[in-house]
Amino acid sequence: MALFLSGLSGCAPQSVTESRRYLLGISTIKGNKVIKDDELEALIPQKANRRFLGLPIFPYLALYQVGQVAYNREEKQRKLSEITQEYQQKAALYADDLDKLKRIQRKYGKRIEKARRKVEEGNFMMRVLGEAPVYFDENEAARNADKMRNYLFNNGFYNASVNFKTDTIFQRIKVDYHVQENRPTHLRTISYQVRDSNIDSLLQNTKKQAELKPLQRYDGDAFEAERIRIETLLRNNGYYGFSRQYVSFLVNDTISSPDSSHKVVDILVRVNNPPAQPGQSQARHTAYTVESVTFEVLPPAALPDTLFRKDSTTWNGINYIFTGRRFSPRILNSKIRIRPGQLYSQEDERLTQRQLSLMDQFRFVNYGFDSTGNRLHGHFRAIPLDKYQLSADLGLNVIQIQQTPGPFANLSYKIRNVFSGLENFEVNLRGGIEAVTGFSDARLYRSQEFSLSSSLQFPQLLAPIGGIRYQLGKFSPTTQVSAGYNYVNRPEYTRTSVKSALTYSLQPSLTRFYNLSIIDLNIINTSRLNPSFRNLLDTLQLQGNNLINSFRKSFVSDINFSYVYNTNTLLGIPTKAQYLRLAVESGGTTLGIFPGQQKLIQNLFGDLQFFQYIRLNADYRRYWPVNSRASFVARVNTGSVHSYGVSSVPPYEKYFFAGGSNSIRAWLPRRLGPGSTRPRITSSNLSVEAPGELLLEGNLEYRGFLAEFFGNLNYALFIDAGNVWNFPRASSDSPGDFDWRTFTSEIAVGTGFGIRYDFSYFVLRFDFGVKVYDPYLKEFVLDDLNRRRLFDTRQTNFLNLNLGVGYPF
Repeated sequence: MALFLSGLSGCAPQSVTESRRYLLGISTIKGNKVIKDDELEALIPQKANRRFLGLPIFPYLALYQVGQVAYNREEKQRKLSEITQEYQQKAALYADDLDKLKRIQRKYGKRIEKARRKVEEGNFMMRVLGEAPVYFDENEAARNADKMRNYLFNNGFYNASVNFKTDTIFQRIKVDYHVQENRPTHLRTISYQVRDSNIDSLLQNTKKQAELKPLQRYDGDAFEAERIRIETLLRNNGYYGFSRQYVSFLVNDTISSPDSSHKVVDILVRVNNPPAQPGQSQARHTAYTVESVTFEVLPPAALPDTLFRKDSTTWNGINYIFTGRRFSPRILNSKIRIRPGQLYSQEDERLTQRQLSLMDQFRFVNYGFDSTGNRLHGHFRAIPLDKYQLSADLGLNVIQIQQTPGPFANLSYKIRNVFSGLENFEVNLRGGIEAVTGFSDARLYRSQEFSLSSSLQFPQLLAPIGGIRYQLGKFSPTTQVSAGYNYVNRPEYTRTSVKSALTYSLQPSLTRFYNLSIIDLNIINTSRLNPSFRNLLDTLQLQGNNLINSFRKSFVSDINFSYVYNTNTLLGIPTKAQYLRLAVESGGTTLGIFPGQQKLIQNLFGDLQFFQYIRLNADYRRYWPVNSRASFVARVNTGSVHSYGVSSVPPYEKYFFAGGSNSIRAWLPRRLGPGSTRPRITSSNLSVEAPGELLLEGNLEYRGFLAEFFGNLNYALFIDAGNVWNFPRASSDSPGDFDWRTFTSEIAVGTGFGIRYDFSYFVLRFDFGVKVYDPYLKEFVLDDLNRRRLFDTRQTNFLNLNLGVGYPF
């Protein structure tokens, strides 16, 4: 126990031979102003033993030391020698029997490797659970300083200096690296030396995209980026075999600027020709033209071709070979960007592979090219996914408010290439049971939910204008026709809904996505409504809450469009990125275009409530990396919904709400506002949702790293602000109405911290929010937090726990 505590405190016991060795403490970098800390930290291979939550507690080192107590290296070495000798004896005995010898080699190979690891790395606790002590080495620190100097030199700081000093804290050596960058070197002129006139023309026409520009600081990474740019440019213009190795730089660093305190250099970019072959006086880079393209669908893995019938066809110059299963050549033709008769393009090659992968039809797609002279023959080979796929999921629903976890089951059945046109048909069946509290009391009741949905997805735009269908293949077009049914049975009500939609999607690039639903129809019906719950809905309506609309027999139709721009493609990894989502939705639009539609629908489905509205929403996020494991994130989310025509209110689902794990985290989900309205509470002391027609909220969050333990344990510090309001009406003067003169005093402010467990494939999130400014009270309430009753929601202020999967934004 004493040994374990010593490891936790960082005072590791040392043997006689290690009595003068100190453990490595933290390393800091000071003095640098231009080069970032994380760039220099990456040059330090030695990392101090991991801490727990950033505290001077070292659990992994302690586990290693505990394992050392029971570890006997001589015994493990003796065991390794015994196994090795036993193997050698048996191998010699069966030297003439090859089959027996192979079995012996496989058997003893694993045993010898396992024994060797125990000798070199220790027992299970040392090898897997623990972490070996990391000792300070002055020679290593000196080498690190040299590497930093070289890195600074390579980034234009020719006269930089790096020194280090050490300090002993709790038997650990802290290393402080002091960096003096001095003045950097800048580029004066950039010129090119290219022997091939065609390549020279390409480079001259794309000078604006060059990574090396006059007056910029000398940066070694920019030189490699320029080589990559030239390689990509030439490969996209036919030069299939061109490599960045042919690009070199000549740096003239003997130039001084008129101001002697600054240094400038001239750069000569040279694109060399390939070495001449025997018999050639001079070699040139070859621009290749695609001669032919073949797309072949192979049989399932491990099955011979002879079991399947082959079918060959040609479409627009591309040869298609289908083994067993046939796919539409016309659709595939719109996805394959490599075309016969055109110059080779690396961009088209990769775009083709991405397009084929996005269709969810092929397990993988391999491609390659054969060359003859200056001609290329392209070959694409694909193995299809299973035509029929059945999957099932079991789990627990975890809802934050007024519910407890309940089981659910999801069954999904997919059919691929339904009509041989690369279509996908999918049916999902879902059922779940939850324990929920009633609206009129705090007792638990059973709630059941059942849903059935189906969708048919086409890899093209199904539109009356036939030419569009096959001309947008490079934008990953899809058309999805869907229909679904949902049934919910709670103590207060029984509710059903039927939904159908027709949606078009385009993805021109990895960062841009367009979505248009020209048909989105919903019929909602409540077949049972508890009288006491009906009274509650009537009371809420008198208070301005239109929750009652969700329980009327309704017909909701809309046309909606959304655009997403997202450069944050690496989830969980801090990168400089941004995200923008713009959405516009027009509900009941066709009621004004076709006046008789309302009567026709009522004749078919009975007396229904109709809605006409316009809904707008904009969500913008920005990500700034602080270092390799930390980032700063900002978000602004705003929107509005306006009703007109046949109904004075929009559907309840189209309102905006504030509060919860992805909004203002100090407030309960959907319970903030509107404006300075008093929170609505039922007779059983349960809060009621607060819808609004106008939303404005912003979030600032710092995300950092804490520790590693079967995943990354991260933390977050955040500030949230915002609210929802209603548009003012002539007949009302509600505290929830928006007023330009007073709305700033009605913006709620909350703060808090979060703990996130990142398992790489999903993130488990715990965010704790506390109110700073309450718009209802119109005063700061941070001091009202009762430390003895932190989680008591009946208090003016409390610590609100938000559970979630994934990052909030």
